[in-house]
This record gives sequence, C-alpha cells and structure tokens, in this order.
Amino acid sequence: MATAVHKKQSESKYVSCFADSRPDVDITFRDVLLSRPTDHYLVGVDNFSMTNTSLSMIEPQTGNREAFIRIVRNPSTTIANHLNQVPNTALDLDVLFANEGMPLADLLYVTKLGYDLSIKTSEVILSMQQLMHRLGDVAADVNKYLNAGLAIAAEHQLGGYTSGVGEDTEHLKFSVATDGRVTVRGTRAFWNCFSIEVPATRYQFGLYGPRKGTDQMVPFTQSRRYLSVNPQTGEKRYDKIVTTRFQIPIPTVRLATESAAEFAVRVAAVNAHNGRTLNSGNPHALGVSPWAQDGITDITLFNQNPNINGGNAASLALSTHAVTLGASVFSSLERRIALEVGCSLPIKNSPMIDHQRETPDFVLGRWIWRTDPRIESNEYGGSRRYQSDMPACIEYQGAQDRITYHELQAQSKIQTLRIKLFARLRTFDEVKEEWGMRVIALPTSDTDWWHARLHFMSKD
Repeated sequence: MATAVHKKQSESKYVSCFADSRPDVDITFRDVLLSRPTDHYLVGVDNFSMTNTSLSMIEPQTGNREAFIRIVRNPSTTIANHLNQVPNTALDLDVLFANEGMPLADLLYVTKLGYDLSIKTSEVILSMQQLMHRLGDVAADVNKYLNAGLAIAAEHQLGGYTSGVGEDTEHLKFSVATDGRVTVRGTRAFWNCFSIEVPATRYQFGLYGPRKGTDQMVPFTQSRRYLSVNPQTGEKRYDKIVTTRFQIPIPTVRLATESAAEFAVRVAAVNAHNGRTLNSGNPHALGVSPWAQDGITDITLFNQNPNINGGNAASLALSTHAVTLGASVFSSLERRIALEVGCSLPIKNSPMIDHQRETPDFVLGRWIWRTDPRIESNEYGGSRRYQSDMPACIEYQGAQDRITYHELQAQSKIQTLRIKLFARLRTFDEVKEEWGMRVIALPTSDTDWWHARLHFMSKD
C-alpha cells in the first residue's frame, strides 16, 4: 500500500525596480503579487545599486554659518576701533559692540572686484579630493588678491601688503598629511592681512579637533571661529577677532521693584544684545589690536619688521608659517552614515507610515556609506596623491552579500507598493555641542538613478 506524501508548496518571487531623478517610486501590479496572505512570506533586498551626485558630505548651514570656510581680513583701525584686550564677560563685550562694533560682514568680508574667498556649505562636496580642490581655488584667489596689491593699508592691519611688480608669490596653500590633518601654509604677508574663519562649531571640531587647554580663545564663548597667526612669531590663536556666541533668555517676569517702563527697557536691552550675537541675523564683531596680547603694538611690530610690507618682495614678508590643524578630516568632516531602503510592505512592528509620516526606523536594507579614501606618498610623506570612490554606479547589495529577510504581517493581497530611499546623517547641536542622527529622504538630481530588487520567499 503506497502512502501519499503531501508537500508544501514553496514560492519565490522577485520585484525589480529602476528609478531615476527621484528617491521614491510607486508600483502598481496588474495582478495580485502574492498568491497567499503576506504573513506566509519573508522579504529582503536581493540587489541594490545607485548613482548619486546630490548627497554632500558637508551639512548645509544658513545665516552667518553659510560658509564652510572663509578667508577674512584682519581689519585696519581705519575701518573700526580695535580693542586693546578681550573683555572679561560677554556683557562687557556687548557694551563695546553697541558703541564701537560693526556688522561682521562689513568688518571682515572681502567682496571688492567680485572676490569671494569662501566655500559655501550649500555646495555639493562628494569627496575629500573635491574639497581639497575647492580649497586650492580659494588659495589661488588669495594669491591673486595679494599679488595684485589689493590688500591696502586702509583695509588691512599693519599697512597691509604692497606687492612687487609682476609678483606671483604663492602666499597661501592647503595640503593634507597622510594622517588626514590639514596644513595651512601662509606667508607672513598673508597672516598679517588675513585670518581663517570656520563659522560652524561642528566644522571647528571637524578641522581643529577637540579643544585643547593651550588654545588661545575667548573663555566665555569657547569659540574657534577665527584662526589667526602672528606674522612675527607664527603663534596661532582664536581671540584676534571676537564675537558673542550665546544669547540671553528674554525676561518674561517684571521685578517687584521695577516699573513697566523699566521692564520694557530691560527687555529691549536683552533683545539688542541677542541681536548682535552669532545666532542673530546681524552679528557684530571687533578686532583686537594686532597681537596686543603679546605686548606688541602696531608700531613696534612694524618697526621690528620694516620689510613686513614687502614692496620689494622682501624675504621677511614672504617667509612662511605653517599651521597643522588637529583633526583627521577624512572622518571628522563626513556627515553621511548610511543608505536605507524602505517600503510600504506590512513589515512586523515597522510600518513605513506612522501617524501620517513616512518613517524608515525599520527598513528592508541598510548599508554603511563608505568612501574608502586613500593617500599615496613617498617615504618622506611627500608627493601625496588622493584616491576615493567616484560618483558612479555603486553596487551596495549583490550576489555575494548576505540578505536580511523580514517577516510580514497578514495582508490579503498586495497590488500596490512604494519603495523609497533614505539617508542617515550625523547632526550637531551648535549650542549643546552634542552629536546626533537624523534620517532624510535621499536627495537626488536629474542625472541620478537607482535599482532595487526585492525577494519574496515563502516561509513554508
């Protein structure tokens, strides 16, 4: 007597999706996708490939933090009065702002003849090579500016810089060492005329590294926004140009001894103070007299170095000071963490739409964003060459990779499906100075495209 053996049917289906110029796609099937309710299946991403030229490694900023880095002038005393020393408190500094301070842009930014010595955070920077290329562009503009004799005494400290006829000096150069630290090499003429501004605190950490006890900075702001170098000694410090970083809470309760008019005056004073801080729309700044912290005044520095104004291309003015920054920029500047593929399938405990918001907290697939930068150099650390992935098609999930399968909740049939790409990014709180994460829909451009293939496999 033969025994009939009943075998459970095993089902396997693939859904392949190509999309371009957008991070999401809606698919409608002519027939029901699966023959049984969805809780009989597992689903995973079998293949995922993408070309993306839109997700920058630099977090876009707004307001007076719009620039990633900017070369600013060390202003002459003909533009604004200089402080002999940094005040002890933010309130004392704000009194000086109210009486003598100038809007930050008017005091420091170089704008004449169309010069813009900055890199904006709104630029899409995809790799360290691209960032170094842009730093080279800024350095080239600074060299043209100084060699053309535009750093005049009326705008720059200590007489500015008078260039020689036909001068082609390389006054500024950026380079990256094999450990990822940036070196800024500038002539004494450059450091006399300019400072380096890094507006966002996150990028002060990204370029300079953690704060050090030896850093010369304003104690009540702990800001390293302006990096200045003494053209005589090569000492670096962050308190040559001063600003106010933190705002004061606006009073909401009137004191018992205070009239309504006095309370209004106190509120107006706080609002005025807050309006001059870096978190306002019109921040103010002041310069400290050139290296007065070291006991050197304008005239003594100029007399001790009569050739600092290098009209005859004096070797003293054109000798260099190099400053090596403290962070490995290959990791510290990168905000991109991971790519994620979400979908509208009823994954257990992870609906894509929760309270009318798309959420990728539980996704079908997640891949760490890898740039894999490399540096080649000789035994002396010179002749450096940089390598990294190009913004071409990259396969993140392929035939050799393990697939993570997810269980589905019960649903009678699937006839529509949405697939959407997300990016997980690093965030930074400028006030609390804390790092975090957030997830955004992956930004795309018209030339970007991606492919995802889903594998449905029955659990039987």
